[in-house]
Amino acid sequence: MHPSADLSGYKLVIVPTLYLCTEETAAALQAYAEGGGHVLVTYFSGIVDEHDHVRLGGYPGAFRELLGVRSEEFAPLLPGVTVALDDGSTADVWTELLEARDAEVVASYADGPLPGTPALTRRVVGDGVAWYLATWLDDDATAALAERLTREAGVERLEAPHPGLEVVRRGRYLFVLNRGDLPAGVPATGTDLLTGERVDGEVRVAAGAAAVVRADEPDEADEG
Repeated sequence: MHPSADLSGYKLVIVPTLYLCTEETAAALQAYAEGGGHVLVTYFSGIVDEHDHVRLGGYPGAFRELLGVRSEEFAPLLPGVTVALDDGSTADVWTELLEARDAEVVASYADGPLPGTPALTRRVVGDGVAWYLATWLDDDATAALAERLTREAGVERLEAPHPGLEVVRRGRYLFVLNRGDLPAGVPATGTDLLTGERVDGEVRVAAGAAAVVRADEPDEADEG
């Protein structure tokens, strides 16, 4: 979604490397978290304003107050270089000299150019929570973080039956994209908008295919 979109309907918002950020967007995320929302901001976010002017005073620029952190220097990693974190995970692509001024340190670098420096932080903001991820985690660590974020935010996750299957729900709409080599089934009831066919209990998606299922309204389900 666009950074200026209404966030009130979401329990969790991910802000991935939002390099350019307006004051309005930063204020909206602050208000969203204070009102009970959960936010994860990743590295190299909030660096410049809408005129591409670099924000002064340290990074992550527009989000320093929200996150309770301040970064003084970036330390990108060369291709193929990894760093270990003190929680047993690994990361690559990026590190930075981060100070947790008003945030809990969840994980720090155990080696690399900045050992002992925070890599993942968490800060309670009003009735919500703001996280900052200052690196690119490995797949297992990313999955573990996603599990914690969704659990704390009260988000119901849709489990993909096998690798390569992407399943996303947006209100009444279920989006299924099968990037795998085998057909797959996903629990659903409604109408597949791509084929016009009725779905009762499960939508079957061939390898390389997709489905968009619109769930029934309560009265439609009763009639069925």
